[in-house]
Amino acid sequence: MPKKSIITILLIGISITGFSYIAFIDGGWWFPIIPSIFALSSSAAMIMFHLAYLKEEWQKSTEFLQSVIDAIPDPIFVKNKDHHRIVLNEAYGKFIGYSVEDLLIKTDYELFPQNEANIFWQQDELVFQTNQQQENEEYFTDARGITHIVATKRTLHQDAAGNLFLVGVIRDITERKKMEENLKETATRLKLDNDKLKLLGDSLHHQANHDPLTGLPNRKQFHERLSQAIEWANVNEQMVGLLFLDLNGFKAVNDTLGHNIGDLLLKLVAQRLQGCLRGSDTVSRLGGDEFTVILPGIPGQLGASKVADKIRNTISQPFKLEDHIVPVGTSIGISLYPLDSRDIDQLIHHADSAMYQDKKQQKKQR
Repeated sequence: MPKKSIITILLIGISITGFSYIAFIDGGWWFPIIPSIFALSSSAAMIMFHLAYLKEEWQKSTEFLQSVIDAIPDPIFVKNKDHHRIVLNEAYGKFIGYSVEDLLIKTDYELFPQNEANIFWQQDELVFQTNQQQENEEYFTDARGITHIVATKRTLHQDAAGNLFLVGVIRDITERKKMEENLKETATRLKLDNDKLKLLGDSLHHQANHDPLTGLPNRKQFHERLSQAIEWANVNEQMVGLLFLDLNGFKAVNDTLGHNIGDLLLKLVAQRLQGCLRGSDTVSRLGGDEFTVILPGIPGQLGASKVADKIRNTISQPFKLEDHIVPVGTSIGISLYPLDSRDIDQLIHHADSAMYQDKKQQKKQR
């Protein structure tokens, strides 16, 4: 046996058994290698036994860890840096619907639609590259072709040897998303219903407070606006002008040209009246051809008279009613708060009486 080989065996024998036998014969070395071989054989058996023990313990540990993750109801998977699954729990296999063998052998691109596999790969790689935990909502199609919405949480872990592994936990949130969508749809419908109710309420309020023909405030709203104007005047020590007016010649138009033409005339009169006033003023239709104008903060009789003259000049311009040119006039009565009265009813009566006086005066002048 070559010396190098003998030395090697001798060293192995010493390192494993701790002893060896050697003798010197005729100026050379004699090596009783048989005992050493027996020692090597015995040591190898001990090593094999120890390895078997370690393997059994490793197997037990692996089975224990597998039983632990199998007890977790959420699907769990572990991937290596090549994006291959190396560990998964029972919930993962049941959720996806593929066999464990297929899941451990095949890639995401072989199991899922390409667009889903692309997203899985990108999200996995992002965790590997950044070492940052990621949580995403993703679409996930199982073996039965059913698409789920899942929340996937990915974290990176490192073993003692420095190998990196991605651990993913999946939670099926499909039903939750459906409920959220249903709630959104319900909320949208409720909002639409509320909007409709509000519009209906606004419409009813408008109808209750406005003249349906001209859209002007009606008698009810007139009294409310006049009360508000007087309250404001009391607080600010101001005056309020009140005009009562009706149309001269309206009955003749109604009788000769018909009610449709008469209604059209009232609408146009309402528009002209609004054009004569400030934004703070209120013009109302009490009924028929009777209108009122509230003038908050008017400086006095002169100011109210100027507004009345402006209205007269505007209304006196002929109206084009379809194929008819119709001239009408107006009679106006004025009262001032608090000069003529501090009582609302008396204030209204004073303006109404002044209007009839104006009408009589105009008839005398014809």
